[in-house]
Amino acid sequence: MQTRNVGMRRVAPRSGFTLIELLVVISIIATLMALILPAIQQAREAARRTQCQNNLKNITLAAISFAESRRGVLPASGTYPLGGMFGSLRASHSWVVDLLPALDQQAIYERWNFQFAYDQGSNRPLSLYSIPVLACPNDDSAVGVDGGLTYVANCGVGDADIDLKNLTPTTAADFGHSFAVEPLGWADGGTAASNANSEVAKNTGVFWSSIARNVQVNSTAPLVDTATANASSNIGRIYDGAGNTIMFTENVNAGKDIVSGGATWANPSTRSCGFIFGVNSGTPATFGQLQNIPFSPPVANSLSANRFINQEKNGVDGAAPYPNSRHIGLVVASFCDGTVKTLSENMDRGVYVRLITPGGARPRSIAGFVPESPLGGNEF
Repeated sequence: MQTRNVGMRRVAPRSGFTLIELLVVISIIATLMALILPAIQQAREAARRTQCQNNLKNITLAAISFAESRRGVLPASGTYPLGGMFGSLRASHSWVVDLLPALDQQAIYERWNFQFAYDQGSNRPLSLYSIPVLACPNDDSAVGVDGGLTYVANCGVGDADIDLKNLTPTTAADFGHSFAVEPLGWADGGTAASNANSEVAKNTGVFWSSIARNVQVNSTAPLVDTATANASSNIGRIYDGAGNTIMFTENVNAGKDIVSGGATWANPSTRSCGFIFGVNSGTPATFGQLQNIPFSPPVANSLSANRFINQEKNGVDGAAPYPNSRHIGLVVASFCDGTVKTLSENMDRGVYVRLITPGGARPRSIAGFVPESPLGGNEF
């Protein structure tokens, strides 16, 4: 005899989550995202920093290759040949143009007309090409931008008023950032006028502008003997040590000159393609003062105020010729031995100054002169 289970019912399986279960799942996902996102951001920043270092490495090797083919002399930071009568100069080109063949840009280099300024004739459209190796991935003002430039050359210690004021100079001061005309003093306790020494000034920077020699400022004035044809350093004669001397660094404010307004990697202005340690011309800027930071000479304008790493990272393009980057807490820099390193924005400021000068530690036969102290590899 068969028996039936009359009172039992099959319960249908549940087809969804309760509200509490959904809230628990959402909270778990949110927690995981909060943990993972910073790691993702850090990984992305690390990748961008690595790309920036690779870019700077390639630029540095290109500069070294340029020097090796020219008896060790690096390219000029900017070139200003004679362009007309009575001292008229031509803003020809920056160091970038000289390195184009070594940066795999032979096609642009062979089309460049060195008889014209960087922003004239056929040079203008050429200077607006976007060249990836010239831009840090973090620099929105340069990456993927026509004529964009992030990396700048070490132009050393100099007057905050660093540019050629005009291309028809009337006084020596109009020649801008040139060791030959900046009256900086280099003996402790002395005056700038009594201790001016162009050879000492030259040893404060790796790259210098090439300004036409024997420029006549007007039809009756005598010739003014300015900087020589190319006064940049010899890569094999870095007195303070090639591994202790910065060659290039980042500046997110590069690629533009607030005087001319030109925005391109070909602009020879130091504001555009170089960085300096700004001081006020006419004051005793001694090595003893420079390495014992804080050093606060009277300044002619605001360019000297924020001359250390990342103090002007939100500054105006073309108005802050100092190392500035979008990397958190650091700037990427290359050295004259070809190495690439990161420098903390909180590094010892005296050490930073000594990293700029290629010959600051050289003793001099100048009364009262005090050279910089040599740098050790464990100081930065």
